[in-house]
Amino acid sequence: MLLSHCEPRSTSTGSRLAILLLLAGMLCGPWPAVGAEAAGAPPVDACALLTKADVEAVYGLVVGEPNGKELGSGPFWVSMCNYDNAHTDAPMLSVGLLVKPHGVVDPTQAYAAYVDELRRELGDVAVPVPVEGLAGPAGWDADTGQLTVFVGPYQIILTAAGRFSGDRLSFGKQIAERVSGRLPKP
Repeated sequence: MLLSHCEPRSTSTGSRLAILLLLAGMLCGPWPAVGAEAAGAPPVDACALLTKADVEAVYGLVVGEPNGKELGSGPFWVSMCNYDNAHTDAPMLSVGLLVKPHGVVDPTQAYAAYVDELRRELGDVAVPVPVEGLAGPAGWDADTGQLTVFVGPYQIILTAAGRFSGDRLSFGKQIAERVSGRLPKP
């Protein structure tokens, strides 16, 4: 299994929470047969897509340096990046990004397959609320603070956890716009 190569690493509670939420989202999403477009989806560095400056500008809190990880190769790769402010006196904040190719040529079809898989495996309670106005089909899970967006051949999953003030979905949409604009164009 792809995740068997992960090694435990000392992280703050906020980082672990965000990483666990991201990994849960990754495991819930389908790995369908790879289409022509997805096979050519070049790997990206999640920490280059989501910068420290982005997180600080959107959330208004100082965060530490990124904690990134890349797994897999070929059409089955995943890139993750997490920021937290565990070493400050500010309210706890942990923001993470997971990027992977979705394996379907059309992002709308990929999103539909993702929702169907969530519904089949976890029931209707796990189906995200559709979100309009982003670069591709998107869904929001308020319980986990997770925004999933399908842009071109990529699936991006943004997660925010902590005791920060503000509308988590609004912040997620701002981050998604920044990240989507930096993805390679097909």
